[in-house]
Parts: sequence; C-alpha cells; structure tokens
Amino acid sequence: MTATRRFGLAQRLYTDNGAAYSSRHLKVVAANLGMQLPHTPPYRPQGRSKVERFFRTVRERFLAKKRFITFDEINEDFVAFIQDYLNRRHSTLKCTPMQKRLSSDSVCRALPEVADIEALFRYQRRCRVYKDGTIRLKNRIFEVPECLPGSRVTVFFMPWDLSRVYYGDDMHLALHLDTLANAHRFDHPNFAKTKETKNDNA
Repeated sequence: MTATRRFGLAQRLYTDNGAAYSSRHLKVVAANLGMQLPHTPPYRPQGRSKVERFFRTVRERFLAKKRFITFDEINEDFVAFIQDYLNRRHSTLKCTPMQKRLSSDSVCRALPEVADIEALFRYQRRCRVYKDGTIRLKNRIFEVPECLPGSRVTVFFMPWDLSRVYYGDDMHLALHLDTLANAHRFDHPNFAKTKETKNDNA
C-alpha cells in the first residue's frame, strides 16, 4: 500500500513463483488495481536480473560489512545505505540511480486523492454465520448482527490486521464477540430490569 500511495497504480507486478506471489489475496488485489501479475518461468532467474543484482549488492556492501544485533539497527542502517546507493554514480547507467529514475516519466497511473486505498487491498472470504450470529475468522469470533444464522456472508479484512473487519454488501463493521451480551441476546427486554428490581427490594 505504501508504494501505491507514493508512486501510483503500477501496470504490472513482475515476481517469481513464491507462494506469497501466487496467493489468492494478491490476485484479488491485482484485479482491484487493474494490474497484470506475470511470473518468471520456474528456475529461470535471468528474468529478474536487475533485482538479483541489487540483492547481490546488498549482501556484499551492506550485510557483509557489519554484524547487526537488532532489527531496529538493521532498519536504521539500511535506510542510510539506500540513500547512499541511490545517489552514487552507477558504472553501467553513467549516472546515479536517482538521476536515472527522475529522468524518465512514471508509467504508473495517478491515484485519486479521495480514493479509499485500503479497500483495494482488502482480502475477501465467504464465512458461515453460526446460530449465535457470529462468524469465525483466523481463530477469532466476530458478531454479525445484520446476518441470518445459517447463511453465508462475504467478509472483507486485512490479513495482517483484524481490528476492522467488514461484512456484506453494505460493509457493516463486524464486532468483536462480547460473550456475556451474546449469551443474553434473546432475553426479554424487561428481564434485566425485573431482576434488578427484585434485588433492590430484597
């Protein structure tokens, strides 16, 4: 999402055949973005020559230079390394990578400022609605009060963040299960008040 916000909508995402790049989620995202998703032929890294050469540079000039202790240390030093890399003259390009990039027009499509970019990256899944009006999603339980028990509903969510889960065509916000309230959802409206009155009189 960060790259899309910064550079716009790419025409294609060229990757290898790793599981992460052939997942259903990535295919849905590519369809939402109107982006092609070509893959390199198996066991043919030549198609990724530029990327592979960059990885070699990272290994030789960054990872081999220092022994890191924490991930924060790696991230901090890598930012400095990238800044140096982008502004150092490249022997093949005859200029710096940054100068090369800025000299070419972007082929990415501009993203409208009002676009809901998060919606383009949400994962979709069909979930069963249980008798208690809940769904199960990644070992968590959510309440979907607008759905009929026994039916199935389309759920929209970010695989790495379940703080906001939406369901149905109207994109209702699913609620994290309140076990006590859910257990008493069919109680008579006056039941709780009657019980409180009896306790007060006692």
